[in-house]
Amino acid sequence: MRGRWLRLSLAVPVALVTLAVFAQSSAASVGVGVQVGPVRLGTVAHRGESYSLPRLYVVNTGTEAEAVSVRVERLSHGPGLVVPPSWISGTGPAVQLAPGGSARIPLELAVPEHAHPGGYLSDIIVTGSPAGAASTAHIGVAAATKLEFSVSSAPAQASTALISPWMWWVLIGLLVAAVTILGARRFGLRIRIERESPHRPAAGQGDSRG
Repeated sequence: MRGRWLRLSLAVPVALVTLAVFAQSSAASVGVGVQVGPVRLGTVAHRGESYSLPRLYVVNTGTEAEAVSVRVERLSHGPGLVVPPSWISGTGPAVQLAPGGSARIPLELAVPEHAHPGGYLSDIIVTGSPAGAASTAHIGVAAATKLEFSVSSAPAQASTALISPWMWWVLIGLLVAAVTILGARRFGLRIRIERESPHRPAAGQGDSRG
């Protein structure tokens, strides 16, 4: 009987410790949030060009540090061509977020030469996993927002500055002035100005002496 009470007295503390560990582990959570508005390119893209997309806002809504990764996948329904994942790339290092921390992830769009013109629609999926977790672990949460842009059928135009007609006249005037000054210095052209004194005696008159 005494041995039975001893085993029972030892089992109660062990059960309490196990329950405390389980409660602590279950209280820890992993969560990630992403901006509500879509990531939308503000201009029409051209084939063979690269563009910086608006930065993607993400936040760690869990209680543990997380490693955030981004991928492109079509989830939304609607008109538009599917965005190939190879067109979108991150331009910064991997994002590590502390609990409650947030970041803006830079993304870049590279449109290949063979891209079909038209509107494109896909989703950017943000996945948060516990920081330092083993590569074999598949624990994680995800959130998504839309990705939208259009590709033009016209080739990219080289950016050239347009000069107003009056600017051409100003440039021509400056050029003529520069040529005149250089020519005068080269050929030694000089202009001499003489001033006649008003007290100079008239011709044929001299001093009269007695």
